[in-house]
Amino acid sequence: MSTNPSTTNGSTNDSTNIPKKTVPLGPLPPITNPKRKRKRQKLFAKDIENLLYAMGDRPVSTDATVNALEDVLVEYISQLSYSMVNFAKSQNRTRVKLNDLAFSLRNDPLKLARFRYILEQSYKIEKAKRMFDDNNDKYEDDNRGDDGELDGEEDEDEQPQQQQSEETDYSKRKSEVANDKGSKKKKRKVIGNVMLS
Repeated sequence: MSTNPSTTNGSTNDSTNIPKKTVPLGPLPPITNPKRKRKRQKLFAKDIENLLYAMGDRPVSTDATVNALEDVLVEYISQLSYSMVNFAKSQNRTRVKLNDLAFSLRNDPLKLARFRYILEQSYKIEKAKRMFDDNNDKYEDDNRGDDGELDGEEDEDEQPQQQQSEETDYSKRKSEVANDKGSKKKKRKVIGNVMLS
């Protein structure tokens, strides 16, 4: 029996002594950092529970029901958004407009009608808000005095001076208001809760 130094441990590599890879004898150690389970975002959970209660369900719905409906809702919204983006791309735009949503809903007449109704109501509300703000601005401008303050506001330092000249200012303002009223007569039309000029 001859012992060859190059053939120790069953290795037959003559130029370098690279040991053979060892196979572990026991089971592998457990993985300490497995992939994190993605935490489920509950975007619409409260809204879905309220809708279910309004439709006759119990006040507190089961988690499985809410999760199933949320999955369906998220899937529907993502498909609708995807179709809106595709339509915007076909029109060579990078931004999505409300018309893209109307185009995506064109095959469902009930949803399209509801969308148009909500859009119309939002325009009416915005118009009423603008008119209300304009009326408030006019009211505040009319109530401002010569010093730029509202008529009910007085400085404590100016009270003695204002008491002396109050009678003369009152007569001047009364004549100015009488002249302004003659030139500012407008017919106003009232429809519902909104006043139109």
